[in-house]
Amino acid sequence: MSDPRGAASILVVDDDQRNVRLVESILKANGYTVLRAYDGEEALRLVASEQPDLMLLDVMMPTLSGFEVCRRLRERHETRLLPILMITALTAVEDKVQGLDLGADDFLSKPINRTELLAKVRAILRVRVLQEEVERQRKELETANRALLTIQRFKESMGQMVVHDLKNPLAGIMGNIQLIQIQRAQMTSPRLEELLQRTQDSARQMARMIQNILEVAKLEEQKMPLRRQTVDVKPVVSTSIAELMSLSTRDGVRLANEVPDGLPAVDADPELVGRILANLLSNAFKHTPSGGRIVVGTRDEGDEITITVSDNGEGIPEDLQPYIFEKFVAGESDDRRRMTYDSGLGLTFCRLAVQAHGGRIWVRSRPGEGTVVHFSLPRHRAAAVAA
Repeated sequence: MSDPRGAASILVVDDDQRNVRLVESILKANGYTVLRAYDGEEALRLVASEQPDLMLLDVMMPTLSGFEVCRRLRERHETRLLPILMITALTAVEDKVQGLDLGADDFLSKPINRTELLAKVRAILRVRVLQEEVERQRKELETANRALLTIQRFKESMGQMVVHDLKNPLAGIMGNIQLIQIQRAQMTSPRLEELLQRTQDSARQMARMIQNILEVAKLEEQKMPLRRQTVDVKPVVSTSIAELMSLSTRDGVRLANEVPDGLPAVDADPELVGRILANLLSNAFKHTPSGGRIVVGTRDEGDEITITVSDNGEGIPEDLQPYIFEKFVAGESDDRRRMTYDSGLGLTFCRLAVQAHGGRIWVRSRPGEGTVVHFSLPRHRAAAVAA
């Protein structure tokens, strides 16, 4: 309530109907909305249902006195701030002190003086406006404080997860280098090539993680420009698969490219599309056991091309599926020998990069039966801009 006149609703409570009519006529003549109650119980019901801005409360009422009504209202959290102006014929100081102790904001003596009534109503409603403003600011501060605490926990969690993730490929790089240094004299060329390939795989994985961390924020703030051009999907898929063939051979996972020739081109940033595929393929490798199969396929759907990355691995738990494209959501494999944790930014990057193209990304998975990730890209720039 920003305006203490007109917008304010006032509940008048008195067991004498003549007093109610008198006060109502004065208030309505000055633009206030008036509610009426003739006993304490009715007053409590109206406060709960109508939420008035002010109550004019008679003290001497049968069954439930004004003092008791005031006490009950102050005990409830929802009505603890309701302004109460008590109207009484009592003149003893002790009675007024009792009312104030119970939570009344002011007193008005009978017979009612019109000028005094309106002055006190205006004064109390001004205080009411200030109370509401203070309450609003308090809630805003509480919300801001909760947000800051969430951000702080988020930063701590992010730091821990990123450090944990980067340690895995770094440990692989350091371990391979140490093996080369120790066994260099008697090491055969194939063994050396294998260790160098593993080192390169770990370095590539580490670089991809760092790139994801740096670019997720840019994509979220729409500060990452897309270098759009006409892109033939099959060569991009072939390049992404070729980069992972050594990992496929080492882990015993079959990797297949089922993208047909002659597929219509899309209007996209080829580097980002390649990185989307690299992240999806890397994620599929983490959750596909030795002997499994990963397939990249496509569908021509008119105005857009849909690319799919499917595996026959462990699948994604149903309760996790709605959140896998959010930041810092990561799954855990039953096969503890495989690296299963990541910072949850790979799939977030995929979602943001696809959306930046005006496309969409979604997942279909059944635990124990594998996962299929689909993402669509518009073929024409006008469709992408509209999306």
